[in-house]
Amino acid sequence: MTLFRTVLIILIAVTISANYRPIQEQVHTGIYWVNQKNETIADALFEVNRVLFNGTEFDKERLTKHAIYTSYPSVVMISTRSTAPTVPGGGIGTGFFVKVDEDHAWIVTNNHVIGQANTQPGLWNITVNTGMDMWTYEAEIVGVDEIADIALLKIAKQDNEGWEILEWEDPKNIGAGNPVTVVGHGMSLPWTSTSGIISYSGRWGSRPYSMMLQVDAVINQGNSGGPIIGSNGKVVGVAQSILSPGRTIPGWDGIGMAVSSEQAQRSINYIMSPQYIAKGYVPYAEYPFSLGTFELDDVYDIDPKDRNYSFFDYSKQTDETLITVGEVAGLLQDDILLEVDGEKITSSFSVLKRTVLAFPGDEWNVKVLRDNKEVSITVALREMDRDQLLSLLNLR
Repeated sequence: MTLFRTVLIILIAVTISANYRPIQEQVHTGIYWVNQKNETIADALFEVNRVLFNGTEFDKERLTKHAIYTSYPSVVMISTRSTAPTVPGGGIGTGFFVKVDEDHAWIVTNNHVIGQANTQPGLWNITVNTGMDMWTYEAEIVGVDEIADIALLKIAKQDNEGWEILEWEDPKNIGAGNPVTVVGHGMSLPWTSTSGIISYSGRWGSRPYSMMLQVDAVINQGNSGGPIIGSNGKVVGVAQSILSPGRTIPGWDGIGMAVSSEQAQRSINYIMSPQYIAKGYVPYAEYPFSLGTFELDDVYDIDPKDRNYSFFDYSKQTDETLITVGEVAGLLQDDILLEVDGEKITSSFSVLKRTVLAFPGDEWNVKVLRDNKEVSITVALREMDRDQLLSLLNLR
């Protein structure tokens, strides 16, 4: 009897496995029917299916489809057109709602999508078409961040439109391997989407003074400024470019790059603040330390979990104008960097990421090891020279 039961269980398991997808398709069809009647009950059934019948893999497809279709109403097409017959140019880009009130909506996109209209406002016109009705709205530039390649637009409602914003994903949930979808107007074709994964989070060097999100989902011309969303529909980055070595015109065989959600929000929040109106641009903090890195031989005898790789090094400093705020604050040659604001720092790259997201005037509590004693020093960040920043982007 035991052998019979074992064989029967195996046969049932093989039969179910062989027909797993057709079974799941039928299950999901039934739950979708329930969803039309009651979304709460349908969500509960999806969860039961996931736990009891291992419907997780099939649910990924459902979640991706759901994320695409629910994001469409919050994604817009942005058009720039010359108002002068003698001035050629213009094009199509993408944006999405980040704030909506009773009368207006605020839209994030790339600065390079509307850059000509910002520098030559009398010669260019910006219009927005929404995904709900495709009406045309005249857009106003609220502000831009050339460094992060972020711009914020504003449009006025015409008929009490029920626009909704896209939410930002928690940075802690963004990492390599996560499935993502690029939503927008690739190749100027309305409402296209491409899917892939996050290849790298925090890519430095692809764009000056920016921590980029690298994806293998296709980013085409026209996708610029659009949302890159996770399977839950939350934004993980703003589509920015595709790197295609050897091509004069970027193609789809390159590496997709996006402005990280953290840096995009940094830009947007500042542009919306009174400080932007007073300053006229989004400032960045100067890298505050002069650091060296220990070689393996220097830390070989230290337990890997206790190693600290960065130390303060002013030995190559020959110009007084290069004095860092760390040196001004009292951080000394050969001090070993332990923590910044309670976060353990294992490399200078960790400091770089914090610097890009910080603002001039921010204060850091820096803990170092000096003569086998821990010392804490407060460091106030200063602003990086704006002309130097813009020159990195060939804008000066």
